[in-house]
Amino acid sequence: MKIWILHDSKYGNGKKLAEELGNTFPSNTEIKIGHINEISPEIIAQNLPDSLILGGAVRMFRGAPASKKWLKNLSNLLQISNKTISTGLIFLTHALATEKVQGYAKRFWKKMSRSPAILQTYPQWITARVNTSEGPFFEGEIDNALKIASEFHSWILVRNNHK
Repeated sequence: MKIWILHDSKYGNGKKLAEELGNTFPSNTEIKIGHINEISPEIIAQNLPDSLILGGAVRMFRGAPASKKWLKNLSNLLQISNKTISTGLIFLTHALATEKVQGYAKRFWKKMSRSPAILQTYPQWITARVNTSEGPFFEGEIDNALKIASEFHSWILVRNNHK
């Protein structure tokens, strides 16, 4: 299985979370991690992963606009080439109260779930709260994210066994 984990980290929080998420998968899983400014949609379309975990950040009350635009470009490329990615998961880093970020997460999740390029989006998303824009993460946030990532992995395995 090949999984790409992409983030839109400005202060290193998204990168740290992406790396932590990558560590939740078994060693026989090919994990690639990168920033959306460095890994273009064309690279993903060429290296077509089984799963895409796409992260963004809520900044200045805007929910992951760069990641959403990146996803739209990937979707367009994959539609043209008639390719798809089997599964997807989204994550957000933020400095807002967790309950206040759920609307941003849901809208980001909807973008992925409606993308014709992603066959199935995991029904839960990851949010991880930071103390300030520069971090660190609040206690327990990484653990909660890893729990969801582990559940995502189990979901992929169940899904693949039913094919």
